[in-house]
Amino acid sequence: MNRFDLDALTWDDLPRRVNLAKAVVKNILPHLKGDERVLEFGCGTGLIGLNIAPFVKEVIGIDISEKMVEKFNEKAKRFHLNAKAYKKDIFEIDEKFDIVISSMTIHHIKNIKALSKKLKEITNKVFIADLDKEDGSFHTRGNDDVCHFGFSKEELKEYFDDWKMEYKIIHKVKKHKDFDVFLIILTNNPAT
Repeated sequence: MNRFDLDALTWDDLPRRVNLAKAVVKNILPHLKGDERVLEFGCGTGLIGLNIAPFVKEVIGIDISEKMVEKFNEKAKRFHLNAKAYKKDIFEIDEKFDIVISSMTIHHIKNIKALSKKLKEITNKVFIADLDKEDGSFHTRGNDDVCHFGFSKEELKEYFDDWKMEYKIIHKVKKHKDFDVFLIILTNNPAT
């Protein structure tokens, strides 16, 4: 059992997590047409995917935490949403999606270049929200499962250099200090 399995029961109870999810959803919704199949990796309890589900054809969530997946599915069923989550890693996905989204997940992924390549295989449009570069103090419980202390805009451009990238700061997480959260929109023109 990983720490996210333990956190799943109370994940939605923290207002700062809910507020961050609201900011991410608010910034993604204007880009949706309504007929998309969406994959959310690192879906957690569905704070983002389940709030996007009413505006798209279908949301598939994946997470490495079995308990997070259970919470996502309980909520999707309770609210009659066209959304389903599975215990999987992004690198296990082979099917194609119209859009891939993720929030506060990529700082836990060691090889971002490999992630970029995997995303290119499964979609042409990606929305990723995560921490701007930080000093390592964001995770007050420790950094055991943290691979990156956020990302600068320059690092993101380097990691996702074969994508067209839009970048903006969309939220501040207020803890012992403020931490900026960015949203990048990656688009791939398959004809190029």
